[in-house]
Amino acid sequence: MHTSRQLLANLEAGEKMSCCQIALSTTDLGRSCWWYRDALGFRLAGGRRQREGEDWASVPGLPEASFGVWCLVGSRQFFQLEMFEFLRPRPRPLPVDHGPQDFGYSSFGIHVQDLDRVLDRIARTGGSPLTEPVGKVGSRRVFLRDPDGVLLELMEDFAVESQTSSYDSKLGPSVEFLSITVRSLERVREFWVHLLGFEEMSGARIHDHSHGRLLGVKPAVKETLVLRAGPVVLEFVQYAQDVCRPRPAGYLISDIGLLNLALGTLDRKVFEMTYELLSKNGFGGHQKPWCVPGVASVVYVQDPQGLSVELLHVEPAALARMGFIGDLSSVAP
Repeated sequence: MHTSRQLLANLEAGEKMSCCQIALSTTDLGRSCWWYRDALGFRLAGGRRQREGEDWASVPGLPEASFGVWCLVGSRQFFQLEMFEFLRPRPRPLPVDHGPQDFGYSSFGIHVQDLDRVLDRIARTGGSPLTEPVGKVGSRRVFLRDPDGVLLELMEDFAVESQTSSYDSKLGPSVEFLSITVRSLERVREFWVHLLGFEEMSGARIHDHSHGRLLGVKPAVKETLVLRAGPVVLEFVQYAQDVCRPRPAGYLISDIGLLNLALGTLDRKVFEMTYELLSKNGFGGHQKPWCVPGVASVVYVQDPQGLSVELLHVEPAALARMGFIGDLSSVAP
């Protein structure tokens, strides 16, 4: 395994990339954005944009690409939900029985200030939770699906206590964690801990046995690894081989559901050194980074188990343009 002394020095100084984005492929971009706004309280950001052509397809490694994209933000600085609607290739829907046992990005958790109010908003959109809330008042949780079937978890408490420091409830909800189903936690450590430098949170638990039972998952068949990745905690889950289901044949990143996460930085040097380190270790991506001077640089890579990971550098002056600063007027009443 190759290393970069300068990058490792920066990692030790805290200058590493952090999870700045969760991306979703949707069947109807407008519907999804307005649902996350009206039901959950996120704010629209960056404006709706249309993209197509070979350059846009080559970044994530698609055979072709035509899509709309829009972003939403909550209370965390430098973090967004990025919504896609692909026209080409035509995305396949999530399986009706999609659940946490399916390999890949499986679900994410959202802290809300007033759970009862949010559940009332969800009911007004025609939605309903999958379960009754569990836990004591102040630490209740509930599972539901968004309009495309993506699994969400609403929570009154924080995934990790230290996450409260950067939270401002006036700016909306906060994404707390992203759950990722993998085949091997050791491969996770190789890439995410030893290469990227994310901290393994020993003893941290995002879920207990009661949460697994609510989704029909036997708690005895899994192990978890929790990593601190900036504003969002990453929960890697390894199920028994006969429980973890592989992706459907012919899967593309454009298929409906959670498609990837982005690791971001405002420091171009950190972006370049991280990409250099990954490239030297065989994770160079579908192409070299695509750069828009004065705005952003981006490249998609894959971890050892085939998870899509975006590396993103954003110039500070372009944060609003890139959808990291929300429109306060778009806050749902």
